Amino acid sequence: MSTGSVPPAAAAPAVSLLVAVRPYHWRIALTYGLSFAENIFELLYPFAIGLAINGLVGGAGPVSLLPLAGIWLAHIATGVTRQMLDTRLFMRVYGEVAGGMILRQRAAGISTGEVAARTAMAREAIDFFEIELPAILTAVTSLVGSIAMLFLYDVTAGMIMAAVLVPVAAVNALYGRRALALSARLNDRHEREVPVIEHAGQGGVRAHFRALTKWRVMLSDALARSWSIAELFTLGAVMLVLLQITAIPGVQAGDVFAALAYVLTVLGALDQAPVIVQQSARLIDIRRRVEQTAE
Repeated sequence: MSTGSVPPAAAAPAVSLLVAVRPYHWRIALTYGLSFAENIFELLYPFAIGLAINGLVGGAGPVSLLPLAGIWLAHIATGVTRQMLDTRLFMRVYGEVAGGMILRQRAAGISTGEVAARTAMAREAIDFFEIELPAILTAVTSLVGSIAMLFLYDVTAGMIMAAVLVPVAAVNALYGRRALALSARLNDRHEREVPVIEHAGQGGVRAHFRALTKWRVMLSDALARSWSIAELFTLGAVMLVLLQITAIPGVQAGDVFAALAYVLTVLGALDQAPVIVQQSARLIDIRRRVEQTAE
């Protein structure tokens, strides 16, 4: 295929996504550091609220609210700073990645339709660094931090929630393999979309979008199955933890609240696991396509 007016010598050299973002690694690390700090503040909320409840019930007065207020204000300041930095940074990274990819793949003779589709995929890849990767950090911090905090309130409760991670991880590992295969088929269809729009007749257009629907539905069904199986394990764990925490002799109301809040935080993180697995599988396939030059 003709490469147009851009000769091979002018094409951008092959470069991976990781290499493309390397010049920005310190700024990216700063945004991730701020995101991690936000996660720590959120992790401390149940503890601080539990202290406030125990203090107010015990007659310590409004001073019991000071730790909660301090954590909340620090969280606000950190969150505002992070939000102001990350959008500007990742949009600039996207411009670098997409621009280099277009020049490289056009010079390699890859069709315009495939390049256009992969430009959109490159946006998804950068979104992974901006959105999904911090979400993974949040989920991991929530899991590890909440289970660690549960151990402070009751060792048995902490062990129950730690144990449930094993079957849930196994379920999501199996789902990850399925999601990777389905994502590849879906992305194949996306790369054919421009030629379909330009040249296909009514039957071809309908067949294309039926295929898109098929792969998306299969991805959704696989996610639903993975989530439902994992939920059965977490349901059993939560019942056991509730029985354990409420049976502690002389337990204070604030401690019960905090312990149950950490259990709910673990559940929220586990609920996000299938979505994170699906997004990660999609990124693996997108990265292969974005970095492709000539076969």
